[in-house]
Amino acid sequence: MPDKNHKKAKTININLTESEYEKVKQLAEIRDLNPTAYTRLTALGNRIKPTVVYPTDERINELEKENQDLKMKLMAGHGEYEVTREDFDSLEEQYYQYAGYVNTFKDFLQYVQNDAEYINLSGYKSDEKLKSDIRDAITNLKVGREK
Repeated sequence: MPDKNHKKAKTININLTESEYEKVKQLAEIRDLNPTAYTRLTALGNRIKPTVVYPTDERINELEKENQDLKMKLMAGHGEYEVTREDFDSLEEQYYQYAGYVNTFKDFLQYVQNDAEYINLSGYKSDEKLKSDIRDAITNLKVGREK
């Protein structure tokens, strides 16, 4: 007589299209499972992290190919977009202007504690050059916004 505590495993059948089956199969293979085990674990709500291991040479070859593709795209556009000297000078001027703002901000950060919870205002108040630079930056940014 069979044991009453021993229950027969139940079967659930699902129908998948060819493309759905291929997707399940690929996802299962990535995780080193068969499609049935992958489907069962996923249906039960288990999160299965992929275990993707690329052979080093293969990944290096992929990256080199991507790099070559990017170089080709860059070279394909070379010479198409001419920049006038006036535009270049204008961009260069803007670059140095904003670089100055970045340096002013960096100078200000010397008075800010690493955790950003405390600003040494007495140190800042005695730094006349920094205060002047900040005033200039505020004025220039306000004028730039109004244009």
